[in-house]
Amino acid sequence: MKKNNLIISQRVKWRYLLFTLFVLFTFSFGAQAQELTVKGTVSGAEDGFPIPGVSIVIKGTTIGSITNVDGVYKISANVGDILIFSFIGMTSQEKTVSASFLDVDLATDVIGLQEVVAIGYGTVKKKELTGAVARVKAEDLTRIVTSDVGKALQGQVAGVNVIASSGAPGASSEILIRGLSSIGGSNNPLYVVDGVPFDGDPGLNPNEIETIDILKDAASCAIYGTRGAAGVILVTTKKGKAGSLRVSANASFGIQDIRSSTPVMNAAEQTYFNVVKDRNVSYTADDEIVLNLAKSPKGFLNDTDLGKLVFIDNASVQDYNLNISGGTEQITYNVSTGYHKTEGVIVNSNFERFNTRINTTYKKNKWTIDASAGMTQEDTDSAPGNIILQSIKYYPTQPTVNLEDDASPIYTQGGDEQTRLGSVLESFQNTDEGDRTKVFTSFRINYNLLKGLDFSTRLSYNGTKDYRKKFNPYQEVYDNNGDLKSDPSSSSVHMISSKNRKLDFEAGIKYQKKFKDHKFTVQAVYTMEDQLYDAFFAKKDGVLDNTIDVLDGTSLNAEVGSGTNYTNKQIGTLGRILYDYKSKYMLSVSARYDGSSKFAKDHRWGLFPSVSGAWNISDENFWNPIKNTVNDMKLRIGRGTVGNNRFNSYAYSAGVTNGKDYAFGTDASDILSLGSTQSQFANADIKWETSVQWNAGVDIAMFDNKLTLTAEVYDTRKKDMLFPVTVPGSASGSAGGRPTTVTLNVGDMTNRGFELAMGYRTQTGQVKWGINGTFSTNENEITRMITGSDFILTDDSGLIGGARSSSQITALAEGYEAGAFFIYTTDGIVDTNEKLAKYQQIQPSARMGDLVYEDNNGDGRISEQDRVYQGSGLPKYECGLNFIVDYKGFDFSMQWYAALGHEIMNGAKATAYGWGRHKDLLYAWSEANPETSIPTYRADMKSHENYKGYTDLWLEDGSYVRLKSITVGYSLPNSMLAKLGLSKARVYVSAQNPLTFTKYSGFDPEVGGGIEARGLDKGNYPVTSMYLVGINLNF
Repeated sequence: MKKNNLIISQRVKWRYLLFTLFVLFTFSFGAQAQELTVKGTVSGAEDGFPIPGVSIVIKGTTIGSITNVDGVYKISANVGDILIFSFIGMTSQEKTVSASFLDVDLATDVIGLQEVVAIGYGTVKKKELTGAVARVKAEDLTRIVTSDVGKALQGQVAGVNVIASSGAPGASSEILIRGLSSIGGSNNPLYVVDGVPFDGDPGLNPNEIETIDILKDAASCAIYGTRGAAGVILVTTKKGKAGSLRVSANASFGIQDIRSSTPVMNAAEQTYFNVVKDRNVSYTADDEIVLNLAKSPKGFLNDTDLGKLVFIDNASVQDYNLNISGGTEQITYNVSTGYHKTEGVIVNSNFERFNTRINTTYKKNKWTIDASAGMTQEDTDSAPGNIILQSIKYYPTQPTVNLEDDASPIYTQGGDEQTRLGSVLESFQNTDEGDRTKVFTSFRINYNLLKGLDFSTRLSYNGTKDYRKKFNPYQEVYDNNGDLKSDPSSSSVHMISSKNRKLDFEAGIKYQKKFKDHKFTVQAVYTMEDQLYDAFFAKKDGVLDNTIDVLDGTSLNAEVGSGTNYTNKQIGTLGRILYDYKSKYMLSVSARYDGSSKFAKDHRWGLFPSVSGAWNISDENFWNPIKNTVNDMKLRIGRGTVGNNRFNSYAYSAGVTNGKDYAFGTDASDILSLGSTQSQFANADIKWETSVQWNAGVDIAMFDNKLTLTAEVYDTRKKDMLFPVTVPGSASGSAGGRPTTVTLNVGDMTNRGFELAMGYRTQTGQVKWGINGTFSTNENEITRMITGSDFILTDDSGLIGGARSSSQITALAEGYEAGAFFIYTTDGIVDTNEKLAKYQQIQPSARMGDLVYEDNNGDGRISEQDRVYQGSGLPKYECGLNFIVDYKGFDFSMQWYAALGHEIMNGAKATAYGWGRHKDLLYAWSEANPETSIPTYRADMKSHENYKGYTDLWLEDGSYVRLKSITVGYSLPNSMLAKLGLSKARVYVSAQNPLTFTKYSGFDPEVGGGIEARGLDKGNYPVTSMYLVGINLNF
């Protein structure tokens, strides 16, 4: 007897009844047993409310039904058939048909022990998990409206540190899983999307994602061998389900707000300050001082504030998403498409993205075929570098900048004012446009060879093409005498193009066998990757017409070249054995053997083993007396080894630079010939960075599974870290005034930490509510390095743009965290004759009002050795708190995040002081104002020690507590939905980052920048507040 699928429409009740009668009539012709029309209502066990959308399937068949908006179902079944009732977030039930009426109560599956989680190259039930794996679901991700998945993860998972690299539109977050993993390589986790690995952020739309599983411990990450050192993020995108067509649409619109700023002087205050400065420098009487401004009296009429041009009020954010899914028992499909647009709060910055993804699955007999394809188009306008700092440096007496007019000439007094004007024009008038197109496709085939034995293979392609155009128009600038001061060669057109394509192939077998209470899973996989990157650029100076922004519209200094091209290949084989006894005792053993072309021939291969185990102690008989209180408890322990090859290609070979021409010949017959020179040292002995980690954890569920708790402790030892080692000048000389370095495996580093995650969900009357919290702490320490000194400064460009040597902050030092702040400490100012005499013994040139540097090493002079440790940008503690409430169609949620115990160097403040623009300089020391703690201003920070960027004057507490999101929504009642033909309609209002509690005085305390610049606020693009409205519709 052939039975057709029964799909009950939820939209209109009469259609539902007619269709049910039709199917029942059809079935009656072939009934071979006593057939009934089974009716009933499915309700929640806790509240008794009907549940719409519950799936009911006759076990062993494809015949099914679904509850309508009132929780009512009908299905034709035979006496003795078993009905399976299932709904996401509820515990499934099986009921045997014995009568025509059958009501069912489904209980909330709070702990989700039967939930399947991804572990890399496979899945396991949560109850059988042996490693440290955390899951984030779609509903938790989409509470934050963002183009970046990382921002949505912040505060959601203990041990996962997420910080904005920039608040710029389209910027990706920096994610650290259990601390820093490398000094010279990448610290970003490996992303694996539907089984396909990505080097770096895949740039997914959060609305494409079904779940994210984060592998935190090395025992779990070792399955990815060479690339698992920084943790692994497994992303599962949305898939189709058998049944009628489902359509969901989401839309939101919001505006952004930024309120912080650096206080600078207006025209009158600046003029007064300049008079006082000249007093301090030359001791000139006020009536003898002739300011530069006097050369251009019109400047007295100006009161320019470029901050009003830099920041854009109420910049908009738009986000629209559409999802279509459905299918049959054999073929299912899911189509996701989205559009996101963010207008930047800083001039000349925007981000726009369109994405689409199609996932299909075909199942028949022994075959399962998964196919996916998609495309993402991104357009990014980047704000000019240092635009905030350039606007701070600009004098208020200088002419304003007309962003709509670059044809009219601008007049300047020359000298310092011309320099500041040139920098500002470059920042405001430049455009930097990026265009990125990403395409991907993936095919996976699984064939069941025999019972328990499966063969699977996957082939995937990812391609990215980038095009970038930077245009610097020409602006005529004249001095007061009418002489042209601007240089046409300062204008330019610069175009860059690159492509990155990656092929992945894998093939493997998996065998599962159960002997009574023993279950074994044996798996072997072979993987191969081939990645190619190719780039070139073209640049010409001398723009002839600002309306023509192409290379042929320029006339000077043509230049063309290739990028950092490379080809990388990697081969890996892995094996894994899982053992499970009654889901009570679990053991996982794996090993991966990888080879990478990034290493020289003798060091290309590495072996990465792992072992982990778990004990569901609550399944023991002795636990029964307390099982009603402590419902479940599992202990876990594991040890794993992972490698890191995520650093620059060809690091093992010598670098050769062309264009270093040589003169050949004798006497006057020398001929300049083309030449090349070695610019980087070879190191054929470079090898894998290796991490070995111990992890222990406990999972607990209490009070009818309402309270859940997970605690982890770990210890990671990183060996053979790649560190830069300075080569003696006699052997190498120097390059660009900097000592030459060679990268060697000469360092060790540790990460030790503790993580805690707690959740509580319950119902009080008709109010459903829940709260989840996370806490984590990580201690990073460099335990061994070869430097020849107490510390080495990183290669960061410095806290203040254009002043590297006067503002380097971050360093590497044994016994401290990577990227620690090593700065000069100070002890007030010289404000008495006694202090002056004492300080002049150390600093003979000191004068009254000068800043006092501390001689920390006691050698009687101020030198590099007087720098001392003063914290870092790595937080000591991180906390997250999520709270949700549902009541009669209303929902409320809020999310908090805190980063505590780190420091920030305030570069915007340092720039404003160092270039004589901060408002507090009105109260700096002078003979007329000797009672102050603010040092006198004698010259800019490059020329005088009082306001250098590497002192503790700019050191601030970076701790903050932030309300990341607060949302209030309302869902229409079922009675109204039925009339509208909808299954869900929700409207909401939300605020993101509306409140931040911090002592930091800069724009924003969330300051990324990697190891070299984390915690250095260089006038970074700040994170903004956002206020939005939105709607969710399901059809």
